[in-house]
Amino acid sequence: MPVIQISTFKMADQQKAEALLHEVTAAMHRVTGVPLDKISVFLTEVDPARWADAGVVGTHPEFQNLSRRKAYGEVSG
Repeated sequence: MPVIQISTFKMADQQKAEALLHEVTAAMHRVTGVPLDKISVFLTEVDPARWADAGVVGTHPEFQNLSRRKAYGEVSG
């Protein structure tokens, strides 16, 4: 029984969240042949203040740029 966990920033649009759950379920079924009733998918929505990429918290004003860096002291461009 596949259990698929998706972690993401909070999703404001309920229809998009449901579409994501549907599409991931459909892909698992299509690729593996596992019956639909055996596939579980869930979203874990994380507040940006509790998420970090490259050591930069999601609420940081320069998150988009700094989260792409490869080393401390480096600024992505």
